[in-house]
Amino acid sequence: MSDEFREMAMQNTTNVEQHRLTARRLAKKRNKKILIITFFVVYTLFTLFPLYVLLVRSFVGTKHATDLWLWPPPMEEASLEYQWGNLSVFYNLDFDKVKNDLGIPQDAYIQARWTLERVAQEYGISEQEVQDYFTPYSVYSGWIVLFTDHKFWPALFRTILITTLSLAGLNLLSILTGFGLAGLRRKDQIFVYNLYLLSAVIPVMMILLPQYMTIQWLLKLIPGYDVSGSTARYISQLMAVIALNIKGGALGTMIFTVYISSIPKDLEEAAEIDGANTLQYLRYILLPLLKVPIASFTVISLPAIWNQFLEPYIYLDAGNTTLLPLIQSYTGTYTTNYQVSYTGILISIIPLVLIYLLFRNWFIQGAMSGAVKG
Repeated sequence: MSDEFREMAMQNTTNVEQHRLTARRLAKKRNKKILIITFFVVYTLFTLFPLYVLLVRSFVGTKHATDLWLWPPPMEEASLEYQWGNLSVFYNLDFDKVKNDLGIPQDAYIQARWTLERVAQEYGISEQEVQDYFTPYSVYSGWIVLFTDHKFWPALFRTILITTLSLAGLNLLSILTGFGLAGLRRKDQIFVYNLYLLSAVIPVMMILLPQYMTIQWLLKLIPGYDVSGSTARYISQLMAVIALNIKGGALGTMIFTVYISSIPKDLEEAAEIDGANTLQYLRYILLPLLKVPIASFTVISLPAIWNQFLEPYIYLDAGNTTLLPLIQSYTGTYTTNYQVSYTGILISIIPLVLIYLLFRNWFIQGAMSGAVKG
């Protein structure tokens, strides 16, 4: 009995030790999992915090621009002592619209030093109506100015148009270039490929002036371009910016040349045996295989083209501009309505976020497909 009891006691001790080891392993895994989740939560919060601050800043008035706000400030009632000229500077007011909304004659001259109280008295407007009209500007000035500006929506449309056509043209030309250079079997192919790579190390500012002179010389050859505000001038300027975006680039050439080179040559030979020409091979065989590099190249190029500032600022007229140059135009010499700037930047980010949210599965599938292929 004593031997059996001793054996049972040893077995129980062993079982207890095993349970303890198992519990320790589970606790370690649980703690590791909690640590990883905590890390990614903190990382996500740090990543989203600038966007949150940008959202809050779009509601913070210019006079509070130096203060840190983590929550939208309360709305301040407009004082009747505010001067008409100061309001126009701080809020980027459209005088014609304000006069029309308040029932003031369009040909009426209002001195810059007149207070809102005097404006109300001069034109028979109740003081409460004047206060109610200007009070929302203390918080929503940026949104009101942008959404009521007749130049905002056309600028947004032109930004979308330039981005869409540029991405389509850039992918198409990069695919054709990569197809022509795939394999790098001949010396001329290697020479052209190296020229594309060399363009990546040339500073943009070095070719800015000759590029500008060349573009202007070509644009002046178009009939009607010299007529200010003409349709021909606006379309020509937009096409010039798109052409600059889709011109040969090192990144697209490298991505598609390397990827197409990895596709077996037997596919092209089989297509030729079946009677397919080069265009049919590109359309029905090669393009379906290029979803991965197209997705990758689009993800890289989209923010660069959407957030483009220099080319639209140089080549487009003020009435034919895109989103970022329009936002920059609200910057004054002596004062700036920061609400408009922050609101415009926030609005310019929203389409990019929506595109990535809508097509994230496609991008992820493309990346995973590339990983499996590699």
